[in-house]
Amino acid sequence: MQAQAISKYIRISPFRARQVTRLIQGKTVPEAVAMVQVIPQKAARLVSKTLRSAIANAENAEKEPVAAGDLVVKEA
Repeated sequence: MQAQAISKYIRISPFRARQVTRLIQGKTVPEAVAMVQVIPQKAARLVSKTLRSAIANAENAEKEPVAAGDLVVKEA
């Protein structure tokens, strides 16, 4: 099962956002959240907000709710 969250109209360059998103791809969710909290860039705060939204979407899914510890960041 996949869950997704999309952030639109964010005032940051795609290059700066990609610097953060490349770091969390392929990581487990607890590890990705910990990494994003430590990174001192503005993009990290924005990615964190979107990541938490995707986690909430997965936990509250109608078909198959999943625990946050079982999730992996497939694409960011």
